[in-house]
Amino acid sequence: MSSRRLPFALVLAYLGAIVAVDLMTPSNLRLDVYAALAPMTAAALCTYRQTVFVGVLDFCLMVAHHGVVNGEVAVNRVGSFVGNALMVGASIAVARLRRDAELLLERVRATGEAAQRALLRPLPLRTHSVVVDGFYVSSQREALVGGDLYEVVDTPYGTRVLIGDVRGKGLGTLGAGAAVLTAFREAAYHRRDLEGGVVAMEQGLYRYHRSAEYQARLRPERHGGRPEDVRMRAAEEFVTALVFGTEEGPGDPGAGGHVPVAFVDCGHLAPFLIGADGGVRELEPADAGLPLGLGDLAAAPRTAQRVALPPGCRVLACTDGVTEARSPGGGFYPLAERLDAWAALPTPRLLERLRADLDAHTGGRLQDDVAVLVMERAAEYGAAAAEGEEERAPAP
Repeated sequence: MSSRRLPFALVLAYLGAIVAVDLMTPSNLRLDVYAALAPMTAAALCTYRQTVFVGVLDFCLMVAHHGVVNGEVAVNRVGSFVGNALMVGASIAVARLRRDAELLLERVRATGEAAQRALLRPLPLRTHSVVVDGFYVSSQREALVGGDLYEVVDTPYGTRVLIGDVRGKGLGTLGAGAAVLTAFREAAYHRRDLEGGVVAMEQGLYRYHRSAEYQARLRPERHGGRPEDVRMRAAEEFVTALVFGTEEGPGDPGAGGHVPVAFVDCGHLAPFLIGADGGVRELEPADAGLPLGLGDLAAAPRTAQRVALPPGCRVLACTDGVTEARSPGGGFYPLAERLDAWAALPTPRLLERLRADLDAHTGGRLQDDVAVLVMERAAEYGAAAAEGEEERAPAP
């Protein structure tokens, strides 16, 4: 509302200036048409009530000056009256349509936001042992989600964390992303090993590609009339993913404060390990698997890599919207260099700095969706691990 006060004040000032000039000029010089621009401008820039006020004020001033006070012939008075009435009425009608359209847009936006938030829950997300913070930015304006996806699930077997990237960007990738997310959430509770969960995610993507809805959207007549083009289009919609799993139960904080973690790389970017001392290194998998949707092309199934994260370490994972973000000059974003400089920052401050710097690097124009996750041990869980170590320590 406050953003409309300046246009309202300018419209009133314009109307006052027109009336002043009209009073100082001869009566045969009519400025009605210029005054009528005030309510029309208000209809485009001001609120509905402000437009009604400007319209009524313009009508009263012009009719009083040219239609009643002035001793012109009746035709001129009637013309001024009717002309101003039509302009004011049209302005109020336009303002009413704008208001109704804005209200409808707000309702649609609220509904879309609720639906998108159901797909991707707001960060940070917490389990019994892990806190995952981060941010998500869609490259499509007014959209909260796009082609990137993430999830954190607390299961009887430990915490399960997913970050992924559907080929493409924007809202057109939501179907494939939703299929993978749904399969991940279900498999996390019923499959102890990460490899089995990844298989379930790929099967979920295959089911989506075989669905009637997807086949109808990719009818052969829309793609050159050849069925093989449709199959090729489905094969090209793959999903890169990185799945983490802590291998500790609710009562097992981990020996020595270390966090046993397994992860499966499905063609995704390697995560970064940020040490407690500020050192940064990539967790390169020994066997990087193919993206989801292309698993049938591999001779061997994807395997999990296992590492023991030292106390105080954090794992940062992101999508290629970060590493491939380009500056106006064409340079890629130097993520590793930035993390080296900011590794000592606490997680909220690190994420805040990263997002601001990414915006500055791209000039606020992202070419792809961006997702960043930072996984670290929950503070209270780390305290429980320390207490457990003290209890297991031999008496002096």
